[in-house]
Amino acid sequence: MVDKLAKKSLKPGLYLLGFQLLLVLFIALILTVFFSVKSGYSGFAGGITFVLPNLIFVLMAFTHAGASKSKLIVRGFFVGEAIKIFFTVILLSVFLKYGVLSLSAFYISFLLLVISQWLAPFFFDYNNGMKNDR
Repeated sequence: MVDKLAKKSLKPGLYLLGFQLLLVLFIALILTVFFSVKSGYSGFAGGITFVLPNLIFVLMAFTHAGASKSKLIVRGFFVGEAIKIFFTVILLSVFLKYGVLSLSAFYISFLLLVISQWLAPFFFDYNNGMKNDR
């Protein structure tokens, strides 16, 4: 259950996930239109391999907030990251072993989502309503 105070922290994480999901759909559409249906669903699979574990991390990491819950916050981040890495490895293994994929489309989509995660601080300026005293 999400604390009332934690909902402010959860909002930008879910906003980023929404953006990433739209990016996955856009990449899959572009790959389908310009290359093939196989490339399209390969790109979709690569993107989902990144977005689903990220969703688990956001939900685990941002369920608590406040100074009195600092141990729960730290535990949420560590457990969320561990589950995210484990789930990413599982999805990569399943898609690469059992999926009939275009590997270049799969990896390009996955890489673009990783880059979108790195660049997110430059595009999303959300400070929870806190004043900047600079």
